Amino acid sequence: MLEETVSKQQRIADRAIVIGGSIAGLLAARVLANAFHEILIVEADDPSNGQEPRNKVPQGHHSHVLLGRGQNILEELFPGIIQELIQNGSIVTDFTNDLEWFHFGEWKKRFPSGIKGVQQTRPFLERHIRDRMDLIPNVTFLYRSRVTGIIRSDDRNRVQGVQIRNELSNQEEAIIADLVVDAGGAGSQALKWLNAEKDSSEIVDIDLFYATRFYKTEWVDRGWTNLMISARLPEHPYAGVVLPFENQKIGVTLGGYLKEPPRTEEDFELIARMLPQPHIYDFIQKSTPVSELKIYRIPSQSRKRRKITSKLPSRFIMIGDSYCRFDPLYGQGMTVAAMEAELLRKELGRLSTGAALDTAVRSYWAKLPKLTNGPWEMALIEAYRHPGMKQWLTQKIYKTSAHDHSVYLQLAQVMNLTRSSSLFFRPSTMWKLFR
Repeated sequence: MLEETVSKQQRIADRAIVIGGSIAGLLAARVLANAFHEILIVEADDPSNGQEPRNKVPQGHHSHVLLGRGQNILEELFPGIIQELIQNGSIVTDFTNDLEWFHFGEWKKRFPSGIKGVQQTRPFLERHIRDRMDLIPNVTFLYRSRVTGIIRSDDRNRVQGVQIRNELSNQEEAIIADLVVDAGGAGSQALKWLNAEKDSSEIVDIDLFYATRFYKTEWVDRGWTNLMISARLPEHPYAGVVLPFENQKIGVTLGGYLKEPPRTEEDFELIARMLPQPHIYDFIQKSTPVSELKIYRIPSQSRKRRKITSKLPSRFIMIGDSYCRFDPLYGQGMTVAAMEAELLRKELGRLSTGAALDTAVRSYWAKLPKLTNGPWEMALIEAYRHPGMKQWLTQKIYKTSAHDHSVYLQLAQVMNLTRSSSLFFRPSTMWKLFR
């Protein structure tokens, strides 16, 4: 493989630091490599081997999806990576044709949509991105290192670097930088270090658990590739999905709102039996488990309030779950992180025209709320936490999409974040929804 090529735009600053080597952190580092002479990724964990989740990424044990918009951005940042994933074992599916989806009390009619998805476990995807990052000469990983504080200027108005501790030597050092990017996830301490944590987040309680186990099966004539049974609150608080991944592994993930997670294999199967359709339970009965049962709990969906920008010093930005954490059952997290990296790339790209770094950072913060509005609203509405007109209209969309191909296609495009929900307000679509 040839060394990863970075943009030839003039680099305008010496060093950027990325807190966290998550997928969000890796994508941020990729776009920063175009504008800075040196990128340091501070990662508390060991590198992933691509087979097992990293110790400090418990959600890596669960099924993940990269939506259409995320795939497009990943390919732009790393040309050829999608085909590389496929060649190495990722599963290719058509969103509407290969998915058997029970949603809002009905099975959706399947048809070829042309919306292709690549499916792989998170460690597999992360390893491929990390391998590409290793080819970029101005990017360095500091593994087994943890950020313990943020360095600010004497007047407190600018971030100037971070304090880190190496877990092997237990020694601390200060690293100076022109920009610090927080990709530390939902548990990030950055706002606490910056004394900006109070009332910084918009929080919506979801009290969600999800439980995952991987299987292998000889049942090849089941009639579907992907299977999804959606929750419908309040009467059906459980949801489930079955997705094939590399190496013939098939992930079964069950989730529930306001419920206790399963603790045993019997509990897991009981929840599968409680779903409004028997398909996931039937699959479990005909398959062989190849992993332990893993549980993950998320008490709330949250994102930083718009007013937070006025509290923060310059030369600091957030990306991924550190800024906005979505209900994971809708699979938006990695794709929104990719969209945020794309936004950062565009803002930094303006620097070659003479815009100052501080201006690019302010512009990134200004555009970030709008970027996350669509995915944020989508999860809240579908989970029935959004009152009034939006919820009523969403019900119409779901009902109509079960039997109308054009409306289902639009829903698939919006869910993949490749089109705006304004599609549903076209006169031709509105007529279908209310005829």
